[in-house]
Amino acid sequence: MAHPSSRRGRRPADQGDTERGIRLAALRRFADQGFDATSLRDIAADAGVDVALISYKFGSKLGLWKAVVERVGTVTLEQIAAAAAAKPDRGERPLAAAMEALIDVYCANDTVPRFLLRDAGHDPQRAAWVFDHVSQPLLDHYLPLIRAAHDAGAMSAPIPEMAFLTFAYGVAVNVVRRDMLTGYAPQLANDDEFRAALYDTLIAPQLRHG
Repeated sequence: MAHPSSRRGRRPADQGDTERGIRLAALRRFADQGFDATSLRDIAADAGVDVALISYKFGSKLGLWKAVVERVGTVTLEQIAAAAAAKPDRGERPLAAAMEALIDVYCANDTVPRFLLRDAGHDPQRAAWVFDHVSQPLLDHYLPLIRAAHDAGAMSAPIPEMAFLTFAYGVAVNVVRRDMLTGYAPQLANDDEFRAALYDTLIAPQLRHG
């Protein structure tokens, strides 16, 4: 009789790591290929698990995709808060720090914006899931900062929701298309130059004291 630890699958202590590995493999596949072109067998092979384990834990490909979106929303918000808190002048410029933080987070891992942009507009149900679990939490985080800046005369934002979504989409698109942009402006191959260009293009024009 096989020892319990030698059976197919991992021990309960490792289940959290296994699920994280599956979500990470799924995130990369969905970002690279899109939802429709990705199979659970592809993801299972990348994660080094049996495809039946994915079905057991997540129910279906859509269930796994939804779990990935939920995790992306949670982790992205945590990373933005941490990056903003680390800015030396965050207390004086909370909105600018928070906006810079989104640039930092997306530049550090372009898989996330590629994932969010690839499928969000192709299917109404998936688009709604992305909005509920990624866009809405980010809006809830940024809107008080935008309204405060607007009220203080530091930003012109008659429609704060539009101001944020336009900014966030602009960051995502430019990060995803960085290789193409570098063909026109080679200096953007430098990470610092690229971040500075994003700031000068997407943040500075909106902030009167930014």
